[in-house]
Amino acid sequence: MGITTEAFANVPFSPLAPGNLYFSEEQQAWILSRHRDVLAALRAADLSQARPPMNGADPSLKPDREKPCFAKPNGWTHSEAFSTVVSSQTSKRQIEINRLASALPELLPRDRPIDLVSHFIRPWCLGSAIALTGVDPAHAERLAQLVEYLSESDAAPHDTNLRCRAKEVSKELDSYLPSSSDAKSTFLGIAQTLQYFLGSAWAALLQHKLEAKQLQTYPARIPSAKEELLRYAGPVHTLFRRANREMDICGTKIKLGDRLILRLQSANRDPLQFSEPDRLDFRRDVAGHLALSSGPHYCVGAPLVRMMTAISIQTILARYSEPRLSNAVEWHCGTMVMWPSSLPVMLGGAP
Repeated sequence: MGITTEAFANVPFSPLAPGNLYFSEEQQAWILSRHRDVLAALRAADLSQARPPMNGADPSLKPDREKPCFAKPNGWTHSEAFSTVVSSQTSKRQIEINRLASALPELLPRDRPIDLVSHFIRPWCLGSAIALTGVDPAHAERLAQLVEYLSESDAAPHDTNLRCRAKEVSKELDSYLPSSSDAKSTFLGIAQTLQYFLGSAWAALLQHKLEAKQLQTYPARIPSAKEELLRYAGPVHTLFRRANREMDICGTKIKLGDRLILRLQSANRDPLQFSEPDRLDFRRDVAGHLALSSGPHYCVGAPLVRMMTAISIQTILARYSEPRLSNAVEWHCGTMVMWPSSLPVMLGGAP
């Protein structure tokens, strides 16, 4: 059975078309969706994280937890302490990441559908987060549950009960993590946000059978493919910012205290930046995509994101001849991120 259009009827890979910067009276915020506008905002040092609209909540309240792509308290990147992840002492931990990636697929059946998220992506990301932060693996089961609770809150950001539970979960998570200031953002960046991206990337790859076959035949194309997948399927669709002073963004005057909504997905589909932006093309030049932010808020964990994306593609395509969707994909979409909660897949035999 081949890939059907119906299996992708609910795939949100068609973001709103980018348009001119404008002020929305309804949202009381500037809307930025062109690549040049979003890029300028990401590079602006005088924009801080802002609270997403929450059923009339006071926008002056403390910002909600922004999804950690190794995040600073007021931005979207990890603190400088993340350098420990790429230091010499992490070589053994990176070996563990590779070992986990190799071991998990060995347990997967070839003759019946499996959920690629729950059977491979989620446990691999959790195990990698545990390895890189030095958390006791004995707590893996509880940590997996805590991450799932946080994901449920992300999927229903207006649910007061889930938001309250998420705050308690965040406190409990602290009790398992090292006391370093960057431990939580590192852990959640890998166990949660990276999980979201790998799920989205594989949903896109499974939708494009010929492109997946190219990578299986020519694995040397994987480095460029992972950049295109970041552009095409990055899970962070929107960021919220507030101006700390009067400023100018691409000719538009922004006042002190103004709110800005940055539509990253739309910016990554801007035809003025990327030719035929709605097409997944592993040969394109994707320099300038904004999936990992830019400027002072650039994701310092980007090397790890790229490394694990490449490992996941190599691991699955080297073991299975023709992975394909066996059913529709269930998606979750919050105020800032979207991701597939499951990927029902038939893996097939050896290539």
